[in-house]
Amino acid sequence: MKTRILFVDDEPFVLNGLQRSLRGMRDTWEMAFASGGPQALEVLAERTFDVIVTDMRMPGMSGADLLQEVKARYPAVVRIVLSGHAERDLVTQCVGVAHQFISKPCDPDELKALIVNASAIGEEFMDQALRRIIGSVDRLPPVPRLYQELKRVLDEANVSSEQVAALIEQDMAMTAKVLQLVNSAFFGLRRNIETVSEAVNYLGMDTVRTLVLVNGIFENAAPLATRDFSIEDVWEHSLAVAHGAKLLAAAEGLDRPAQEQAFVGGVLHDLGILVLATNFPDAYGQVLHEVTCAKVAMDRAERAVFGVSHAEVGAYLVGLWALPAPILKVVGLHHQPSESMATAFTPLLAVHAADVICGEIVSHQVFGKAGFDMACLERLGLAGSIPRWRGLIGSAQPLNEGRPS
Repeated sequence: MKTRILFVDDEPFVLNGLQRSLRGMRDTWEMAFASGGPQALEVLAERTFDVIVTDMRMPGMSGADLLQEVKARYPAVVRIVLSGHAERDLVTQCVGVAHQFISKPCDPDELKALIVNASAIGEEFMDQALRRIIGSVDRLPPVPRLYQELKRVLDEANVSSEQVAALIEQDMAMTAKVLQLVNSAFFGLRRNIETVSEAVNYLGMDTVRTLVLVNGIFENAAPLATRDFSIEDVWEHSLAVAHGAKLLAAAEGLDRPAQEQAFVGGVLHDLGILVLATNFPDAYGQVLHEVTCAKVAMDRAERAVFGVSHAEVGAYLVGLWALPAPILKVVGLHHQPSESMATAFTPLLAVHAADVICGEIVSHQVFGKAGFDMACLERLGLAGSIPRWRGLIGSAQPLNEGRPS
């Protein structure tokens, strides 16, 4: 079935340009074009769409006004705004109604990638319950600007650690965070790393890129309106799981890229919690009550309240941000690795095991309720490895210095 996308802009030459640049997608997309908000609503009333991409500044009905109507009438539609530099003052009007933003003039490849990821995630994770939740959130966490610039640099051939470091060093806060992280007790180095270039070499390009992404999201996230559970709790647990997953991946003989994948998956695995807890604080309070009082595992409590868990929501974000498909699977299945049908130890299993063990070690009232997917571990002959994994992670000193300030 083709993905259905509605493009909205009051400038005919913009719509014509979009039609020409996206002509190659006609086999996979069903596209419609509207010359303004009122016409877009008429088209939406006649047909169902998966994604709407709209300009901001339009006469009569602005992009913000249009998306407000779309959110109310068709909450399952993914809402994307095209915004020019002169429209920065208008972008704030879209907070609460737009899922993502893309700058004008628009790079066709960037727009394609965003739409593909926004719509194609669903084949594995995007059921109706998730569409309903995603459609009703005020706003998904945006990709930090530094991450977007870093991604463009890393997509180039033969990029060096010095080039990556030079980009990170333009952001003083991120420079301090990278150096703080790599020199923390969490990594156990015997000497101080003093430059970002050294840190990039030690941590690896993918790990640095993910830390820039996640740190930017945590730094800009609103405080959670929940008692006894904070953004700092999610951050610390995510870093502990990332480090534990990398340790297990190395111990089980996975290569360096797979170890980095385990670390990246660990850092990202609980991002869906931020979306649910910040957008639905009262409902998430019910989840936390079930977890802390009834001793229900978090993902089960979330499904009882929302119909989905933070794992599926996190996988949606990972896909929307165009991270690699294996990372999407790690995030989406970290509570249920059996569904991956793995035939050997994988980064997904590393994150799953580290998530459970880190929750046990810290005895956190929220994270300590997850259990092992014993059916998966027994099928792979790995159930007997649990005590050894516990020893490996338990002997590693957790990171406490890396939390956002």
